[in-house]
Parts: sequence; C-alpha cells; structure tokens
Amino acid sequence: MKRFVIAMLLVVMGLTNFAQAQRHRLSSGEPYDVFLSLKGQYFMTQDNFKDNYLWGAGGEFQIEFQYQEAKISWGFGLGYDRFQPKTMKRPYLPTKQLFVAQQVPVTLFCNYYILNERIKPYVGLGLGVVWGRYDYSFSNAENINEYYNREFEGQSGFRFGWIPRVGCMISLDHKNGFGIELGMQNYLKQDRLEKQTTFSAALQYTYIID
Repeated sequence: MKRFVIAMLLVVMGLTNFAQAQRHRLSSGEPYDVFLSLKGQYFMTQDNFKDNYLWGAGGEFQIEFQYQEAKISWGFGLGYDRFQPKTMKRPYLPTKQLFVAQQVPVTLFCNYYILNERIKPYVGLGLGVVWGRYDYSFSNAENINEYYNREFEGQSGFRFGWIPRVGCMISLDHKNGFGIELGMQNYLKQDRLEKQTTFSAALQYTYIID
C-alpha cells in the first residue's frame, strides 16, 4: 500500500511538472498552440478495393492541439472522399460501370514532432470511423459470372480503422504553415463491407493560433 501511495504521488508530481513546463501561449492561458488545417488528398487504392476503384480524392478539416515543449499533439479531423469506379466490357454485352464511391471519415489522431522549429517533421497515428457507400461488383467471386447481378451494389455502412502517417509542416511566420503528408488508411471488414486499404498523399495549409 505504501509503495502504491508513493507511486501515485510521483505520477501527480510528474504531471504537475509537465503542466508547469509548458509555456502558456494563448491569451486564455492554455499551454498549447492550435492548428487549424485544410488538407487535400489523393488516394491510391490497394487490395480488393483496387478491383473496384481506380483512385480517389478528397478533403479534410483538422483541429490540432500541439504542446510545444513535449513535441506532441492530439486532434480530430472530418473529411469527404470520392473514388473513381472501374468499368468492365464483355463480348456482346454493354459496358458495365460501377458507381462512384463516397465516404465521410472522422479521425482522432496523435502526432509526435521530431523537430519543432520552422520545419516540423512528424509521425502520427489516427484512429477513426468511416461511413461510406460502395459497389463491390468486381471483387466478389460469387459475382464473377453474373454480369448484371446487383447484389453487391450499394453496400453502405460504418467501419473502424487506423491510419499511420508521416509528414512535415513548414511554418512561414508562426501564423501560416504549409505541409505534405503520406498515410495509409486501413478500414476493417464490417458485415458486407469489404476491408479497405489505401495509400494517401496530401498537401495542407495550416493557420496557427499561438
């Protein structure tokens, strides 16, 4: 019991020292900077998702809270993505085209900034949920010989996933920043929604509130 009390006191003291070490940067006293970011993304489809869709593009709005001295941050993002469908042509039959896939991802993420100067390289991990509507007609073996089978069209619902990423932001004047980011979106299979993997490349603009 005595060791437990001592351990708890050490944890409390550590958290207190951590809070005191942060410079109070905002006028209201919070010990962090706030990043407001707009991100444009290009997606490269992988695995079964590649059987149905060629590529994707989308945008995301992010709010991020960065503790400068600790070089860590957390935040959340809300996005909208569209994916270009594939087509199939068989002899004596009209061309079959899948419909455009649309999805809305919501992500909670944490970043670690390797450097925290004007150039800010970082690595991060996001956990998220995505709602989407897809057409899986070309990736199901059950559908391969049923050219007009619509059983796999219009699959929609929610899935959970994780997004590792690496990026770099350049702060021009401590108010405006521009950055690039590479990521890998991994969403799990859910009921009739297939597992979905994409690689992404993004450009972003960030307004910094310090």
